[in-house]
Amino acid sequence: MEKYIFILGKNYLLALAELDAYLQTSQYQGKIVDYSTICAIVEFDDQSIELEDIGNLMIRLGGVQKIGRMYDFVELETVNKAFPVDIETNRALIYGGRRYIDNTLKDLVFELFPEIQDKSFFIATSIYPESFDDPYYASVLVKFGLHYFNKFFNTYLKEKGAKKAIYYKYPQENIEKGNLNPIFPHHYFAYKLYEPERAEILYCMTDLGMYIGRTITVVDSNLQKALDADRPYKKFKQTIPPKFGKTLLSLLQLDEPLTDKRILDPFCGSGTILQFAYLMGMQIYGADQVEEQVVGSRKNLLYTADLLGRNIPKEEIQKRILTTDINTIDTHFNKHYFDGLATEPVLLPYFEKFPGYTEMVKIIDEEVIPPYEQLFLQSYNLLKPNSRLALVAPVVFTQDHKQIGLPIHEMATGAGFKAVQILRTDRFDAKENPRYNFDRGYSKNLFDKGTKHLMREFYVFARPEE
Repeated sequence: MEKYIFILGKNYLLALAELDAYLQTSQYQGKIVDYSTICAIVEFDDQSIELEDIGNLMIRLGGVQKIGRMYDFVELETVNKAFPVDIETNRALIYGGRRYIDNTLKDLVFELFPEIQDKSFFIATSIYPESFDDPYYASVLVKFGLHYFNKFFNTYLKEKGAKKAIYYKYPQENIEKGNLNPIFPHHYFAYKLYEPERAEILYCMTDLGMYIGRTITVVDSNLQKALDADRPYKKFKQTIPPKFGKTLLSLLQLDEPLTDKRILDPFCGSGTILQFAYLMGMQIYGADQVEEQVVGSRKNLLYTADLLGRNIPKEEIQKRILTTDINTIDTHFNKHYFDGLATEPVLLPYFEKFPGYTEMVKIIDEEVIPPYEQLFLQSYNLLKPNSRLALVAPVVFTQDHKQIGLPIHEMATGAGFKAVQILRTDRFDAKENPRYNFDRGYSKNLFDKGTKHLMREFYVFARPEE
């Protein structure tokens, strides 16, 4: 069964949840069969899935950096023999372990490069440990594994008739210190690693062993920058990062075709979520009570359409992006009009320093909770039955080291919604390593540390049948 390697972002639990949301849709039906804090191994039910489909999935995912096709797997015991913690006292074991890996890589060479004679090759080696704070990564995989893999391809390709075989050279200082980051996604384009004789080889560790694959697509950081930093209207202090905007859209778990799905962001701000929904082909609608943000959001959407080479009439954008208060947004749309609602209401001042507890409680009670209550009431009327609401709510840290959150579950269920467990732990095999003992069956939401003053809390709710 063909498998794929997904390289995850920093918040691996959120990335796993987002990826698994797609694996429960009709187009990408599948399962995460193994994982670490850095990678996920995916097996799709449809073994004939096209490369174009994988590329489209990469565009949609906010928490994934790279996707590779898996070619082989080496069990952990063999990896530990080939690259033991104590090299000097385990030399007898090393030969057997490395001979096995040698043979594995020899088979891989001919799968990756059917034609070798007189060709010039460039190889970039990326080793992903279970976790970057794993001492085994710094002391063994970086210092010994990296050299071994580079030397193997350099030597073996030449033995088989390659004109030239060179590899990406990491800074020696980083190798010696063991604090090496694998190559970044933009290197995939910079070094043309998509070309037949140029490749990034992935070596991804889990508690079961090492998965070996080749990168086939990466996040397009240039496009993401163009849609974020380069857009005409920017308010970075109060804007959801693009990766989280995409994550919220992913958690709506919409089936194809996306072109007939209507999405609403009732606190659209500068339009980040709507920009990426438009990129994915969805029908976009937004609202905000601040006129400046509505105008800015419209500008950003017209800019996005132009950037993508699409035509969207200015009049259409003006009709779909409205200046309105959350209390009256239902007067602008028919009941059960939307297939999904994704939003991050800001509703809080930007904190330069930690707020006082009493001050923060007053702000939340008087200024934040009422709009959230209306958000749930209005969303219940606007969403189609069996559709979803995905949102982010703040958790604030105060001067006296307390955390203040919002009663999101109480407000949502009071309006008629049902909580959805974001990370479906029943879809993941249990692991012996305590690092992966994430809460099984209790927590409905996930967190991301936003700034030193607040965290983002992600929620998903389902709008049930009447």
